[in-house]
Amino acid sequence: MPLRDRLCGVGIGSLLFLAFGASGCSGNAPTSPPGVMANYEGQWSGTTSQGMRITFAVSDQRVTSISLGYNFNSCTGMNTFPNLNLVIGSPPNPGSPNPGPGFGFGSGAPDGPNYTQIYGTFSSGTAATGTMIFGDYAGCGNSLGIWSATKK
Repeated sequence: MPLRDRLCGVGIGSLLFLAFGASGCSGNAPTSPPGVMANYEGQWSGTTSQGMRITFAVSDQRVTSISLGYNFNSCTGMNTFPNLNLVIGSPPNPGSPNPGPGFGFGSGAPDGPNYTQIYGTFSSGTAATGTMIFGDYAGCGNSLGIWSATKK
């Protein structure tokens, strides 16, 4: 069974719901919000629940790069995803636990090796929070967590 199906079917709370909302469990992607959004442009930096660093850049209301550290089951490292063009949009369900504008990214097929999923929402023009999933990391398995970041 593919990792996406295994994780989507687990039902371990809103963390996975939020994380996979942008990756394909529901098939919905963020849409452009009505009205005006805050200005998110700049460099963002924060910490994950695994005690690692997350940084990302926003330009023209798009996430253009993400670096995300991981530390689980004896695996430690940093994933860097440059040259992104992730539109910041409103989530598909305004009643979701994190109704602010957000973004989502998956590093490839959810059932592939070393899959990384990142989802984030902005609570203001200077604060963001989100979820992360690491799937099928060789010798280490799977992990998930949360993160928070602020704009520099």
